[in-house]
Amino acid sequence: MDVQIDLRVAELLASRLCHDLVGPIGAVNNGMELIEDEDPSMIDEALKLTATSAQQAANTLQFFRLAYGMAGGRVGGDLSELRDLVTRYLGSGKASLGWSVQTDPAGAPESLGKLVLNMVALAAETLPKGGEVSVAVSPGATGLEVSVTAAGPGAKLREETAPALNPDVPVGDLTPRNVQGYFTRILARRAGSDLTVDTAQSERVVVSAILPA
Repeated sequence: MDVQIDLRVAELLASRLCHDLVGPIGAVNNGMELIEDEDPSMIDEALKLTATSAQQAANTLQFFRLAYGMAGGRVGGDLSELRDLVTRYLGSGKASLGWSVQTDPAGAPESLGKLVLNMVALAAETLPKGGEVSVAVSPGATGLEVSVTAAGPGAKLREETAPALNPDVPVGDLTPRNVQGYFTRILARRAGSDLTVDTAQSERVVVSAILPA
């Protein structure tokens, strides 16, 4: 299915990525300033802050390089290489990963890896206080069943995200805070499926899609 993406969506995704990087990069700068103060009592703390923040920024960049960029289209159905990447990305937001992938990479759609990464990003947004993000991929009766479940204290779909999941939402109504939902749904539709977000259970959000065999 050929689904076009408006230039505004690309701009919003770039804004969202920059927003996610501002925090850790700013912390790196703060750490460097503490080191430059040459206060011996602050050196260890400054080095720890700088190293931790630099790693967080690197994890974010590596994750979204595949989730948003051309490189993600080359991942294909072999998700094994993505597990550590997702673990590091979620760790920056204090969330753990559950992983249950049962699929033959040779028979999986080429878009599977990129779709899973974006479903993870969408699910992670629903965990304001951390928790667990569980990825499950398995063959089903009508196709490849893909689900990402976010569970944790206060887990819920952001109020502004729900409209972005509507197929008729005007692109002009999208913002950096809800564009992730829109983009993830576009990827699911490109794969010949659609995105379902289930919020029926308290403190639990399930993002799912069934990719045609």
